[in-house]
Amino acid sequence: METQKRQSIDLLNVLKYLMVLVFLAYIVFLVSRESADDVPVKTLQENVIKAGTEEGMTKGTTQDLKRYYGLNAQDYDGVALYIPNDVMSVNELLIIKLKDESQAEQVEAAAKERLKTQKTSFEGYGAKQTKLLESAVLDTKGEYVLLAVSENADEMAGAFQKSL
Repeated sequence: METQKRQSIDLLNVLKYLMVLVFLAYIVFLVSRESADDVPVKTLQENVIKAGTEEGMTKGTTQDLKRYYGLNAQDYDGVALYIPNDVMSVNELLIIKLKDESQAEQVEAAAKERLKTQKTSFEGYGAKQTKLLESAVLDTKGEYVLLAVSENADEMAGAFQKSL
């Protein structure tokens, strides 16, 4: 009787410790997940540019964001924009940190509209530009949206994903 009681107490102690370990693992998971949401846009921008290139682009302003995308920079937690540096270039980079994931649809729609406008502009005579626009990467991860139009768009998207 004494041995049976002792075995059930030992089993309960093991189960308690196991529950504590599972709880701690869950907390670590939640904390590590939250930290991805705190990546500054500047860090993302640096990592994405490092993976690709700034060639054919120049840093855009909040007015450029409004002009090309119809978006207001103040509506978001952070924006990095690079626009074509001449009329025959289509290289472009947009990174936006949303205030809320519900904004993603609006930003994606604006990016798709920008691509559509650019394709229309170069249709028929800008084969190289049209090819770059066709292979553009539009990616959303959590509260971040990326649009990359470049020969290195896939590498830029990979750096974007790794940074988050």
